[in-house]
Amino acid sequence: MAHETHQTPQTGRPLLRAEDIGLLRGATAFTADIRDPAVQNPAFVAFVRSPDAAGTIRSIDTAEALAAPGVVAAVTCADLDALAPYALPFGDHLSQPILPSDEVKFAGQVVAAVVAESRAEAVDAAELVMVDIEPGEPVLDIDHALDVSVVEQTRFATAERNDEPFANADITIELTQWSPRQLPAPMEGRSLVAVESEGRLLVWSAVQTPHAFKNNLAKLLDMPANDIRVVAPAVGGGFGGKVGRTVEEYLVPYLAKKLGRAVRWDGTRSEYFATATQGRGERIELKLAGTREGDLTAVRAHLVKDGGAFPMVGVVLPEGYTSKLANGCYDIAHAEFSSVAVLTNRPATSAYRGAGRSPYISALERAIDRFALEAGLDPAEVRRRNLIRPEQMPFTTPTGAVYDEADYPGDLDRALTTVGYDELREEQAARRAGGQTVALGIGIASYNHMTTGGGGEEAAVTVLPDGSAVVVTGTTSQGHGHTITWAQIAADVLSIPVESISVVEGDTDAIATGVGAVGSRSLQTAGMAIHVAANDLVDEARLQAAELLEAAADDIVLSDAGFHVVGTPARAVSWAEVVTHAESDEMTCGDFYDTEGRNTFPSGTHVAVVEVDTETGAVRVKRLVAVDDAGTIVNPMIVAGQLHGGIASAIGQVLGEVVIHDERGNQLTSSFMDYQMPTADQLPMFDIIASETPSSFNTLGFKGVGESGVVGATGAVHNAIIDAITHLGVDHIDLPCTPERIWSALQAAGN
Repeated sequence: MAHETHQTPQTGRPLLRAEDIGLLRGATAFTADIRDPAVQNPAFVAFVRSPDAAGTIRSIDTAEALAAPGVVAAVTCADLDALAPYALPFGDHLSQPILPSDEVKFAGQVVAAVVAESRAEAVDAAELVMVDIEPGEPVLDIDHALDVSVVEQTRFATAERNDEPFANADITIELTQWSPRQLPAPMEGRSLVAVESEGRLLVWSAVQTPHAFKNNLAKLLDMPANDIRVVAPAVGGGFGGKVGRTVEEYLVPYLAKKLGRAVRWDGTRSEYFATATQGRGERIELKLAGTREGDLTAVRAHLVKDGGAFPMVGVVLPEGYTSKLANGCYDIAHAEFSSVAVLTNRPATSAYRGAGRSPYISALERAIDRFALEAGLDPAEVRRRNLIRPEQMPFTTPTGAVYDEADYPGDLDRALTTVGYDELREEQAARRAGGQTVALGIGIASYNHMTTGGGGEEAAVTVLPDGSAVVVTGTTSQGHGHTITWAQIAADVLSIPVESISVVEGDTDAIATGVGAVGSRSLQTAGMAIHVAANDLVDEARLQAAELLEAAADDIVLSDAGFHVVGTPARAVSWAEVVTHAESDEMTCGDFYDTEGRNTFPSGTHVAVVEVDTETGAVRVKRLVAVDDAGTIVNPMIVAGQLHGGIASAIGQVLGEVVIHDERGNQLTSSFMDYQMPTADQLPMFDIIASETPSSFNTLGFKGVGESGVVGATGAVHNAIIDAITHLGVDHIDLPCTPERIWSALQAAGN
């Protein structure tokens, strides 16, 4: 018999996050706050870095550093022993050495490490290491890199390259858009503490993927994986920047093991800016064809990815994610996609919120606006004519993706109605007719994007003798609000109050496997695993309750009254009684939920309204309406928060966030004084509107949401800025649209 409950469902309620009290009071322990008894009296590590982006190492002398006060060790490549190569998926010839022996490939690359009794002593001694490098000529431009450092090329298309759909079209437009490097810039940078204790290596780390980190450490250190425990404490933001591990993060556990004592490293903000993994860094070349009436018939996309000095996650994103979205959320019969990844003398590119999706979707949305301009049509109408319709779902794209259920046209219309689109167009026309210098722009972006990326997640649900429950998963949280979300899912099945359910995650000892927080996947994998495990646990408990009530198990149901015979809730037994009757300290069920390739595609439409001062190039974002379909929503408050963060990131990239290197490969954006993160006064209040179309790809209808804000808003804000000044002869500006770039474009157009 199915589980029944009479209590108010927890799914759909905007419950407060349980972890916020500790965060707001400063009581939550981040990695730098770990004071475990095993890590008493830690040593501190400081890294010596290359001042050159490219060059040959002549010598590294650590003698003076070793003689400095408090120094425990100073290591170079020559001192590393029993350390396996730092393996990456592209072969040893492309793998980054833990410490280089012959050449350096980006400014800030670690060439030596100094360990001392205090952080200050380690930093002082690191400055005494003498590094002699013969500078080389760095490769910084992707066109240069295409000649000398191609990693791999892939092509996904309906067929071989076919020029006919473009040659025969009424309109064909071409657009090249550069998506510059962007920093994840979390509040907490890279941080680790490691120690070997009682025969095991213990590592606390600000990491999104603890199990993967543990397994990589096992290979690197040539030790059994079960002898390593990785814990991700509270993590102060990840956004994809804490997926791929850097050499610093592998060296700290190695040094702890080698020295036989606890070793700690808390990276500085300047170290993070210059040497942590970065996002974006891709050039997208688009060709879009269609009819005069506005029907899109063909799209061709070619993406060039800057992988940095050593290829990491960034170079596999075009194949794994971007290729699936060649036609976006539009019914375009012919779609071609190709990509090439190159190496440059810059830090590696890895994941960043909307990785492999946001840059491409924003470029496609820019191309649609250009197409509409060429056809003399309203950009909203071009989208409406071409969006995939609900009755076409599930929809198989020309490049092999299968989209789940959604109402793309309905979301577009809802966004346009909410923002008052027709009235805004009238106001825009009036400003132009009056020659006003503050121009109004309206930008639309209809989007979808792939989440999950395949695979599954493990979860276990336990009920204790006091009737409380514990949920354990292989996920991690960097502000996602998993604690309350997982409790809400379990509560709906177990009929146990949310406040009586605790959550454990981010600990490789707590559960055997885990992917972590990657690709907006947690709810669709761990959330489903919790649901299945909780239902299995209820089924087991019904057997115990049947014995207590002297009834058939098939007649036992669970409600807010407890376990009882159907129709007679007055005589019920509690979870505590059931667990006690089972003669066990607890009752537990687990599940591994595998998506089996059923990747969901959250979607929506964002509309941005901006003002551009045509005399200065200054931009003011006045309004942002976001209609987003995340499928079934467990906690509306958390979903809204995820969207707010993503939209803010998108506005930051459009208005000014960009990583800049000089001609020698030295990073000029080295702090928040140089890197233009958006501040509160640059952001409007967001109109967040939920469009819940449950997905059939899992039984609860979940989709992802963590990256939807940045995927939708980037194109909307970018389009709005260009829309504001199109009548002045400007039809494109590459990101970021800084006042200087806007002013220069207006001047070049003769204004």
